[in-house]
Amino acid sequence: MVGTRHILGLAIDDTGVVATELSIQSGRTAVRRTGELLWEQELTADNAKPLGQRLRHFLREQGFSSKRVVVGLSAKWVLTKEIDAPPASPEALAGMLSIQAERAFSMNADELIFDYCGRTSTTEKSPILLLAARRKIVDQIKELTETAGLHVQSITLSALACSKALSHGDLASWYGLYARPTYCEFWAQLDGSPRFIKHVSIGSNGTPTGYADHLASTVERLVLLSPVPGQSPPYRITACDACGSSEDLVGQLGKRLGPQMTVSSGRAGLRSKGLGLPDRPEEARAIAATAVAMTGVGADRPPVDFLNPRVGVKKAASHKRVIVWGAGIAAACLIGLIVLLAYWHAWASAIAANDAWLKANSSAIAAAQEVVDRGKYRESWDDRQPRFLECLKNLTEAFPEGPSVWASSLALNENGTGSVVGKTGSEASFYEVLDKIQQNQVFSNVKMIYIRDAGRDSREKEFAISFKFQGVK
Repeated sequence: MVGTRHILGLAIDDTGVVATELSIQSGRTAVRRTGELLWEQELTADNAKPLGQRLRHFLREQGFSSKRVVVGLSAKWVLTKEIDAPPASPEALAGMLSIQAERAFSMNADELIFDYCGRTSTTEKSPILLLAARRKIVDQIKELTETAGLHVQSITLSALACSKALSHGDLASWYGLYARPTYCEFWAQLDGSPRFIKHVSIGSNGTPTGYADHLASTVERLVLLSPVPGQSPPYRITACDACGSSEDLVGQLGKRLGPQMTVSSGRAGLRSKGLGLPDRPEEARAIAATAVAMTGVGADRPPVDFLNPRVGVKKAASHKRVIVWGAGIAAACLIGLIVLLAYWHAWASAIAANDAWLKANSSAIAAAQEVVDRGKYRESWDDRQPRFLECLKNLTEAFPEGPSVWASSLALNENGTGSVVGKTGSEASFYEVLDKIQQNQVFSNVKMIYIRDAGRDSREKEFAISFKFQGVK
């Protein structure tokens, strides 16, 4: 059709790629087609080209025609950290964040590509989300898409693209959930900006019902352990079901999470923007790819873009400045060489004398080094205070030796906030454990999250307890 443009969105993760092609005509955007290609192996530098050839064949076979593409990555490949951005212009802020980003993450800065999302200000500091994508992943994605014959205009995060597409149009706080068959991604939105994003692996448990149970427990724990300032029940959760199951996952989550959390469908949010997906389970998987493609429509840039990042980009110097700097460096090197030659003979004699002394005292130096090494090894044991082992010890002492009640998982944050999940064959035994934890002075704010039947045919009950570990006083 005349005047119609197309753009392709790809949501890529370890399992494969989901594609959505949008058509744009006279300011109106519509879903043209969707599809999914599953990998038989994890994406690596060695197989990026073969998988790119498979993607090229898949797109041609399924009738995708657009060569312009926006790629959405899984949050598994990205590191995040919430920081306070100082008041500054966007240009000045990018330079400040370049220095801060190199210190914020443990990995070598050369192995990462930095960007940020959030509202900034020139008059006051503001919270933003700093993100670091692994450079090798971005390079593999670029090789994959280049082999597939595609022109990538940006590389963003699938979950953050969903967050932008499903924005409620206000500054209220809400949570977002993107669910896939083997994992989910969970984020919080406050004052119009994401505050955190987490990738959590989830087993399917064999049935859609088992998956829904596991996902509900995961959401409860994430809300409990990742509070956002100013939020209070009932928490708003917008769920993007991309599992491709015929079961109503969003409805099941709403029933399991109860009145403390209200769950709405992300597909309804897309329909409100004229981007309805067909009501077939296999089409639901394309919700993230659709949101990713939407970031390439219009003048707005994606929430983050690791292909065109705002942080850590070095500006090219002009040729004139390079010549001036080169001449200055050459002159400094010449002067340094002259000074070095002048003092060479004096240094040579001093070095020879020092070498002779080292040879004469080599045995004493070796003995002294052994003493130093032993001291450092001893200090490595004396200086460490495994604080969280003390938490695990006190929790273990609260449980009886008998098989009446036991813990199945423990979650513990760096600030001491945690939760313990388990099962019991006797409700009385559970309350004895709860009382012991509440009476222990190293814990505070101990609360029962739930105690409920483990299943229809089981006499056991499952429970969850939250707490704050304060340490030994």
